[in-house]
Amino acid sequence: MIPEPERIHRVNRWPLLLILLGLGGCLQSHTLSSVPGEQETRISSTKPVPVDAPRPWQSYYHQVQADVAESMDNPYLALDEVEKALKYRPESIDLTLMKARLEEQIGQYGSALRTLNELTQAHPGRLKPWMELARVKRQLALSATDKSERVRLLKEIIPIYLDRVIAIDPLKEDAYVALFDLYSRTGQIQEGLKKLADGIKRDPTSTYLPFYLGFEYTRLHQYDNARTYFSLSIQRNPAFEPGWESLADLDAQDGKWKDAEARYRHILNHIQPGNPEVEAKLLKVYLAENKINDAISFLGEIIEEHPGNDRFRLILSSLLVEQNRFGPAIDEIQAIIRKNPGNLRLLAFLGSVYERSLHFNRAISTYQLMIRKFPGSYQGYFSMGDLYRKLGNPQKAVFYLRKAHRLAPGKWQIDFSLALTLEDWKKYRPAMAALHQAMVLKPGNSLLVFNRAVLLDQWNHRKYLSRVRADLKEAIRLDPRFPDALNYLGYTDVVENGNLVNARYLILRALTFDPQNPSYRDSLGWCYFKMGDMKRAFREESMALVEMPKDATVLSHMGQIEWSLSTRLAKGHGDPKLIQMLQSSGLSGPDAATRLRERARIHLRESALIHPMKSRRVRLYLRLFGNQDRAFKKDLRLARIEWAHMHPRHGKRASLYRVQDGDTLQIISAKSRVYGSPQFWQTILKANRSVIHDPNHLPVGLILRIPPLPHREHARRQSGAMGSLSLYRLS
Repeated sequence: MIPEPERIHRVNRWPLLLILLGLGGCLQSHTLSSVPGEQETRISSTKPVPVDAPRPWQSYYHQVQADVAESMDNPYLALDEVEKALKYRPESIDLTLMKARLEEQIGQYGSALRTLNELTQAHPGRLKPWMELARVKRQLALSATDKSERVRLLKEIIPIYLDRVIAIDPLKEDAYVALFDLYSRTGQIQEGLKKLADGIKRDPTSTYLPFYLGFEYTRLHQYDNARTYFSLSIQRNPAFEPGWESLADLDAQDGKWKDAEARYRHILNHIQPGNPEVEAKLLKVYLAENKINDAISFLGEIIEEHPGNDRFRLILSSLLVEQNRFGPAIDEIQAIIRKNPGNLRLLAFLGSVYERSLHFNRAISTYQLMIRKFPGSYQGYFSMGDLYRKLGNPQKAVFYLRKAHRLAPGKWQIDFSLALTLEDWKKYRPAMAALHQAMVLKPGNSLLVFNRAVLLDQWNHRKYLSRVRADLKEAIRLDPRFPDALNYLGYTDVVENGNLVNARYLILRALTFDPQNPSYRDSLGWCYFKMGDMKRAFREESMALVEMPKDATVLSHMGQIEWSLSTRLAKGHGDPKLIQMLQSSGLSGPDAATRLRERARIHLRESALIHPMKSRRVRLYLRLFGNQDRAFKKDLRLARIEWAHMHPRHGKRASLYRVQDGDTLQIISAKSRVYGSPQFWQTILKANRSVIHDPNHLPVGLILRIPPLPHREHARRQSGAMGSLSLYRLS
């Protein structure tokens, strides 16, 4: 007899023994499963425990391990795990395909092809093995360096698609696309197009194949066929966005802007609202149609849809600048800068917009901010120096430009701007050195060659005339559509009494490229005058005088032409066509010669008084009208006194200023001979309020009084309110 407690203890041991036996069997099965050739788990047990399924869990374990290894970019370990899994499931198509793919990844193309060939022989009716076999063969063929060998290998793949893939699945779109690729690479593109068309006929529901065929016709520039298949793709699927977009692209390419606009709108309204690429294309259509207002309003909608996309904000600000709507443009740029405060290009763009909007104080403040935030960048110094050059302050311009040059000695734009500044300052030798450096950095630039000709001409016209002509011809050779060079060379020949016929040809070419330029009209009128064609000379010079009524050169040319005409009419040598033209200008009748002579006197007098230091014009007027106009000498003395006040010597500030074309009060205030800074423009306004109606639009030729520079306290108060009038006008 066993005592009762001990019996209970032994009975409680049995479950534990059973558990241990089960674990032992599992461990034994795990050990046996690692032996090659074993495919089922064997559990040593006296009890009838059922065996594992034909696909034991070890195969799935190795398959998962293979997937993990492949995702970790370790194809060697993945291949090892797949081979282990295949020992349990040798007939698995998925595992065999995975093995072939991994063999391809590690560069064992031969093994991959053997694996796929065995798989296709074992399962000839399965589609995916044939597709993978063709794909691997294509990769192997494309790696061949010899072209003939590559073509031969590619041609061997075509029967796989024709006899196997399409035979199994006649509606397989990828097969037709792959076939076209093979035909095109082997020089049989027409055969490839036929196969694509055959696939479209076989599958009346396919949307992608018609689109793909249309795309290929587009690449072949067969746009009518492309339209046909793009239209077929959207007929089969009205919501197929690529078809609509491709048709719209063809419309835009052909200049059918309304059709393109309608198709892009259809995409945005019905298929893909808010697609930024389509929105950008529709915006291009608006710009091509010159619908600037529509483009601006559409950009507003886009910005609301994509508040984080700053590209559209920049486009909107550029359009607003082109329309001279500077206030909203500045607001948009500032909104972007608040999100990107460290963007140097945005600050430079804002400064340039301030320049165009005549907010020169704010432009200077923006460039100063660029210099403070980015002291190692040349852009702030260059922008500041170039602005001072435009404002006519060469001292400050040279200071900033030289700093920019030290930071970026390889930028030809800096040397070019420095050369222009020194040229305006009449320091021709250092200007030529700076221009030469720019030409070394940017050889073959027509603009630089042209400006060298201008610099030499201003430096010493007689000494460098041959070099001036040579540089002008070189600039025209580099850019045959360079109107300034054409006009300059033509006018030089006119002044030097050279080949007037060739000069007229050059000036007419310049007018062809820039027909609204009054300076070219003046050159052409003076050329006709030298040729003796008074009718055309009077016509062209009259057109130039309308555009530049206060230009001393145009006034002098007009006066001399009118004097010559009056002399001819007085002698009775008037051409009937000339008399008819004069009648259309209100110069008919017996007193036409007298009236022309009086007009010549007025124009020559004004020309001489605008530039009283030009002795030739003064002598011409005295020779023609000195005895008649007794008050001229007194007016000439006063004009020379005014000239001295406008152009003081020894660095003194001017007390008078004659308004030039394009001047504003801020520009005048910034000039080195005035105040040297745009912030004192209100001082000039207060001193000339009776003759100034708009500080940003001043009459050319108006003489302004320049009061002394205000005290520093006044200047600080004034700088706080600077730009207020311009801002009021912008709003």
